Amino acid sequence: MVLPTSKKNVGLGKAMIRSRFRGGTRPKDHDTDLVHTTDMDDGPSWTKLQSITQEGDLDSFLRIAELADTDFTAHRQNVTVVSAEDNNPFLMSKDEESRVQKLHKTFQNEVVIPRRPHWEKTMTAREVQRNEQTSFLDWRRSLALLQEANGLLLTPYERNLEVWRQLWRVVERSQLVVQIVDARNPMTFRSEDLEKYVSEVHGGSVDCLLLVNKADLLTDSQRAQWADYFDKNNIKYKFFSAKISNVELERELEREMAELKLAEQKAKDDEDEDEDEDEDEESDNDEENKPESAEPVLPENNDDEFYPSAFGKSASKDPRIQILSCSELLDLFHATAQPSTNPEIPEQYRNKITIGLVGYPNVGKSSTINALIGTKKVAVASTPGKTKHFQTLHLDNKTILCDCPGLVFPSFATTQANMVCDGVLPIDTLREYTGPIGLVVRRVPKWYLEALYGIHISMPTVEEGGDGTNIPQPEDFLKSYAMARGFTKAGQGNPDEARGARYILKDYINAKLLYNHPPPDCKDAEAFNKEIYCVENLPKKKLFTAAEPTKQKKLLGTNTNLLTSKALDSQFFTSQKSLSAHAISKGKYQTDKFGRSTVYPHQRMANADGTISLQSSGPQSEFMVKDKKHRKSKKNGKVRNRMGYDV
Repeated sequence: MVLPTSKKNVGLGKAMIRSRFRGGTRPKDHDTDLVHTTDMDDGPSWTKLQSITQEGDLDSFLRIAELADTDFTAHRQNVTVVSAEDNNPFLMSKDEESRVQKLHKTFQNEVVIPRRPHWEKTMTAREVQRNEQTSFLDWRRSLALLQEANGLLLTPYERNLEVWRQLWRVVERSQLVVQIVDARNPMTFRSEDLEKYVSEVHGGSVDCLLLVNKADLLTDSQRAQWADYFDKNNIKYKFFSAKISNVELERELEREMAELKLAEQKAKDDEDEDEDEDEDEESDNDEENKPESAEPVLPENNDDEFYPSAFGKSASKDPRIQILSCSELLDLFHATAQPSTNPEIPEQYRNKITIGLVGYPNVGKSSTINALIGTKKVAVASTPGKTKHFQTLHLDNKTILCDCPGLVFPSFATTQANMVCDGVLPIDTLREYTGPIGLVVRRVPKWYLEALYGIHISMPTVEEGGDGTNIPQPEDFLKSYAMARGFTKAGQGNPDEARGARYILKDYINAKLLYNHPPPDCKDAEAFNKEIYCVENLPKKKLFTAAEPTKQKKLLGTNTNLLTSKALDSQFFTSQKSLSAHAISKGKYQTDKFGRSTVYPHQRMANADGTISLQSSGPQSEFMVKDKKHRKSKKNGKVRNRMGYDV
């Protein structure tokens, strides 16, 4: 049979010829796919502002070469680059950690942020850019030498010059620089050198304020200890919670909407009454018979919705530990900052104060701005680095908020596991999870993990290779969690520990697993968090499983929803004697008595004197003896007839 003709030549010979000469084209001048190169600095602004905190050896080499304007020529095209991670992603022992912390105090003043070099109006843009690149390259080189010479480990700080330029612009135009930190670990998110840089730029005329966000996660005693530490070190601070402010704002909006609907409904009812003056009695009856649900109900102020415990409700009268509201925070801004006297600033902005908000990614800068403004003006995301460019927002006639992109400042760290648990590094791109989970099981007690997730963490004994402590291994915790949640690997059926680790770490960052770091002068972290890990702070669904046997009886009372399966079975079967254990028969010929087959006479029950009982156990017994037809329907036949279903 002859193949149909086609307009395209699809024969085998053409394919062989094309495969033979494939790859023989010479590279053109604009073709850079076959040589090692870096990205050109001529793209759009959003490509320049991509945050870079981690680089491989090759990427770091090429980026430094780009900053130095160094050209390289590739002599060989068949080059294979092998990169190996030489950092230790696992945890340190207590002795090693104490030794490293001593080194951190020794070289603390040498970890600085990059400064903007001096510039003048007579300089060209190329000269200013060249000076900034040279200064930035020297700064990176100094940190690398410090890290290699002393065997220290630095955090994966920001390596993109364009992101640091955003910080320089925010500091230069601000009359008050607010450094936002996470209340669970304030000292890790605080940059001391940033305060020095602000003083260098403005000559000491601009103050810095440490805004401790997420303060509702701290108890009164914990906030008091942090307040003592800040006062001792002359640090200007205030406690704030963007979450509480946003929730209160939403409730206020709901209340206003409900009041507006109620006013509209009353106005409509008044119009109906004016039109129907002759039918007052009927209208009165209609109003009496009107259901209550027709009127809009104002939302109740239930503080338990956003307070997981009583942490946010401060019972102390100490003004230092009070959580400021949005209005109180704005009053503090106006009292601290002064309008700028720079003649270069336009006249319409001289009477306004600019508040610069700076901090690490995911500490709540955008949420704080949304709480102050009252609307969602800034995008909020759990992934670090959502804000890509500094933004100026006019709050009122006297205040301008300047939001800086999230910056990872250079600082000392023990391992990358601490960075993951602090929320600086993204979890979705995490490859090594045993280190961060190891920190979680060290910080959170075992019984609290079991009660919160409803699991049992099996630990090996000393004979089986266990360490004899009450701290589980990360693998044991992840296996129990993955098996309870049904996370299995495809094709194997083994517990998917990596997937379970991502869920647990996100719970830790979102404060479902709460752990607060103590001040540096407090050595006992377990006693600092003792007030957090109690049965009362667990969700209501987990209270009974975590309570002791004596507390379980008090929790039970008359509430049968908290009964365990064993208690429910014992109460049910002991109260109803008719449900005692007995043999029954199920099927088409089941009876109320003992389920014994009595189709034939020799299968019938015997009396006390040994004679055969004439009482039949089933209505079909005699019929079965006379007729041996099994009367079984087809298995795959329909179960419905004209009378309904055969049950």
